[in-house]
Amino acid sequence: MRTAWIVSSLFLSCVQQVVCQVVEDFTKNHGRIFGSTSTFGAPFYGDRVLGRLVYGVPKKEHHCTEGDYDIPDAEEYTPAGKTRKEVRLINIVLVERGTCSFVTKVKVAQKKKAHAVIIVDNEGSQKTSKEIQHIIVADDGYGANIDIPSVLISRKEGQKLIDPLRQDPGTQVIVELNWDVPADNVVVVDLWMSSASLSSHKFLKDFEPKRNALNEYLQFIPHYHIFSMSSSEDYKELCSDPSLQYCAEDPDAGGRVTGQTVVTEDVRQLCIHDLYRIRKADRVKIEPMEEFTKIPFISSKWWTYTINLLDECPLDGTIDAYTFGEECSTRVMKKYGIDVERVETCMAQTKEEKLKEQLTNTAWSPRALRINGWRYSGTLDADLVTRAICAGFVETPEPCHRLVEPRDPFLPLPPGGPPRRVLLTDGGGNCGNRPAGDLCDVLLQALLDPACSHSSSGRGDAGSPVGNGSVQTAGVLRRGLSERRRETGSYNQKT
Repeated sequence: MRTAWIVSSLFLSCVQQVVCQVVEDFTKNHGRIFGSTSTFGAPFYGDRVLGRLVYGVPKKEHHCTEGDYDIPDAEEYTPAGKTRKEVRLINIVLVERGTCSFVTKVKVAQKKKAHAVIIVDNEGSQKTSKEIQHIIVADDGYGANIDIPSVLISRKEGQKLIDPLRQDPGTQVIVELNWDVPADNVVVVDLWMSSASLSSHKFLKDFEPKRNALNEYLQFIPHYHIFSMSSSEDYKELCSDPSLQYCAEDPDAGGRVTGQTVVTEDVRQLCIHDLYRIRKADRVKIEPMEEFTKIPFISSKWWTYTINLLDECPLDGTIDAYTFGEECSTRVMKKYGIDVERVETCMAQTKEEKLKEQLTNTAWSPRALRINGWRYSGTLDADLVTRAICAGFVETPEPCHRLVEPRDPFLPLPPGGPPRRVLLTDGGGNCGNRPAGDLCDVLLQALLDPACSHSSSGRGDAGSPVGNGSVQTAGVLRRGLSERRRETGSYNQKT
């Protein structure tokens, strides 16, 4: 097996030409591999973990079944003073796109003890890295139990990773896993939802105490999934009127609640949010239509009303006063001290304006989240979203230290806990400007010497908002691993 680490000032000769070639193949883009992150699975936001690429040649099922390929198990060891085993490097499995769904490939790899998966585009594909970023790696409906991350990359770049592993399965290509969020002093969170969505309701209830702890640092903006229809034949009370311009999903598949009812409730919630939002900085009320500023504001009445609505007014109720709809909404507003007349006036005066805005400002999915202009991929889990939010501050605020705990990617998840995730992204740093022994990023490689290495000059594009919401990815090996990590073999580090 050919493997080596660059540790502190220790360098090994790059005698294996094939591994050096991997390095040279990625020098032009400074070690970055841009791709599209799957919408299922869960990354370690803000953490960095080292792992090795592994590839099993498919026999005939194109990486779609457990028996179709073989990969080595991650090397385990028992640290001094501990009883449980740990792995020295996580397995990042390379698979090829085709024949079955993304979810199936990742699920199979997870069963084979993968900690992360890189999906290489179809053989013969000419899609560029930029084009790949526009592909939504979607859940096919069976990805709920996947708790590892995956990312789709171009065939051209993926082939450069596969070739050396095919040529010599013993070669170890070491990469760093990381997911950065664009940073700002105030984190702006945009949530796309539906007032009648049970999944949105659950997320809001779970997230509300965390949002409350981050009030002074967090700008939360709700959006509602509104769409238009072109054919009156499919109308079926999904839209606010026969013009079919503003429509919403039917939440109970032909039950008492219609899309038309949902559209009305969406407007009601937008009015409550605007009428009762207050600046956190000075607790001074602002006008509903005032232009957005970076001073955080909070609409406590909106949160109270929204997180209680579907509990008080379930979709499957049998009495109007206790079923999702106008009568029940009025009762709930009165219960929580919301001025019903003001809300109704707002709805009458601004309904068209609000619906037009929601129709124009759409997301890539009916249930979507954006952090500082960056597309969040994965399940809407309150803990995971909080971790992503806390990774988006220039300076981490004190509440984040209480809300976010370091995670060990080698430990199983606690029952009911959020899914684990790791992601491939570019790291930062300039070796020449760092003290001896400090960590520094180097390109994909196994055996290295100065002639074979390449240092990344900076954080890369992951710190910038991306218009299409894609996530930049890159594999890097870090130079200057500490003596402690060498001795323990532990490569799970947070920086």
